[in-house]
Amino acid sequence: MNIQKICPKQKEKLIGQAQSNPRLRSHHNFHPKLDDPINRLCITLSKGTYILPHQHTHSSKWELILALQGKIGVLLYDQDGIVVDHFELSQEQVSAFEMPPSTWHSLYAITDTAMFFEVKPGPFMPSQPHEFATWSPAEGQQGVDKFLSWSKQ
Repeated sequence: MNIQKICPKQKEKLIGQAQSNPRLRSHHNFHPKLDDPINRLCITLSKGTYILPHQHTHSSKWELILALQGKIGVLLYDQDGIVVDHFELSQEQVSAFEMPPSTWHSLYAITDTAMFFEVKPGPFMPSQPHEFATWSPAEGQQGVDKFLSWSKQ
C-alpha cells in the first residue's frame, strides 16, 4: 500500500525545489497519472514567483484550494482584469476556497514560502493561449515586477 503524505520532510524538499527553481515554485502530484480523473497536488511558492492570471475554460474545471503553510495572496478578476476579490489564503484567514470554471485568478506568496493543496477534475490539460490574461505581462516579460507590486496592493 502506498500512502502519500505531506510531512515536514516532504515540505522541506518541496521548499528547496521551489527556491532553486527559476520559476520559484514546485509541485508534487498525488495523482498517479496526468489523465487521472481527479488531479490532486501540493504546490509550493517562493516569494517573487509569478503566476500569470489565467482561467480554466472547460465547463468541468473547478478548483478547490486549501492552505497548508504560509500566506498566499489570491486575486480574482473579471474578464477585463478588474480585481473583483483579493484575500489571504492561510491557516489564519481563508483556509480553503473553491472556484467555478472560467474564473480569472492568480496567486502569489506573501511569506517567503507558502504551500497549498489543489484538487480539480482531470485529466490534466495544458492551458491554452486564450486561457491566459492578455491584460497582464507574460511570464518572463518586462512589467512582471510592476504587476506583482500592483497585485499586492
